[in-house]
Amino acid sequence: MTFGSGIFEQRTFALALLAVAILSGLTVPSVTLALQPFAMYALFLVVVLSLVPFAQLSLSNLVVADKSVWRLVLWQQVFLPCLVVSFGVLANFSDPIIQLMTVSACAGSLFASPMLAELLGLDRRHAVQCMVVSTLVMPASLYVFLSIFQGMNVSLDMIEYAWRVGIFLALPIILFAIYGKIIHRIPAKLSSNIEGAARWGSILALVVFGLGMMHSVGDLLSENPTKAGLLLSLATVLNIGMFILTAVVMYRYGLEIALTTGILSGFRNVGLGYALVGDALGSDLAAYVGLAMVPMFIAPMVIRMVILYQTSLAPTPLATAPAVNPA
Repeated sequence: MTFGSGIFEQRTFALALLAVAILSGLTVPSVTLALQPFAMYALFLVVVLSLVPFAQLSLSNLVVADKSVWRLVLWQQVFLPCLVVSFGVLANFSDPIIQLMTVSACAGSLFASPMLAELLGLDRRHAVQCMVVSTLVMPASLYVFLSIFQGMNVSLDMIEYAWRVGIFLALPIILFAIYGKIIHRIPAKLSSNIEGAARWGSILALVVFGLGMMHSVGDLLSENPTKAGLLLSLATVLNIGMFILTAVVMYRYGLEIALTTGILSGFRNVGLGYALVGDALGSDLAAYVGLAMVPMFIAPMVIRMVILYQTSLAPTPLATAPAVNPA
């Protein structure tokens, strides 16, 4: 594939759409204001539609007791949050900042993480399994670590939290299980069309969610641009830091595992964290989630461009010369 043809490939177009959408959210406040009321509905659709392509696999195959999967989940949902919170305390950050860092560190892997792993030539199925299990463990991890700050600008209500978990995680899993039962009874062409429509539907829903959350970013930029810059820097450095630290820790299991787990730990589903927590951390969380999506929407496009460029530079195999007949 040449660099030019790769740019117009569907996957590249989808990544470019996400990058352009999140950047336009900073410059077109009227659009973000119009989409803000639909942000949470769009996130629900993202969760539901992101599961559709995996319906050929049963839930039992996705939630496997594989040692490498649980190793990553234990690191990602227990040890890494402990390190992040400890760093925030030792660095003497304010409690609200540490709380935002905690949401990032406890969030499950981004639903696009398996696609990023595939773009880098890594094990997509392993990434999918890790993403699913980390998302299922996320509610417990997030609640436990945020409970540490209960009463310090944090007002987590157990019943409301459980209700949000039911809507954004339990209900999509139930719908996934139902669809998994009927997918084998419908024609292959129809299931393929549904899968394709779900992929594009999840991308469009993610665009709506991202633009809706960017309205809070616009408000913060107009009120306190310095704080907005600080939160953007915090989200970016935290994602990069979690990626590098995870890759270094997991390198003992091989480069492929290190890169895969690094992607899964660096690209976090902070939007889902906001859906579960709501306004329990105050108004800054909405703006932080919007700002955190800037590097997470742009980074996949940058990675894709680098891969396309490197592929275009690869030497073309020489055609085999025809054998010469000595006669």
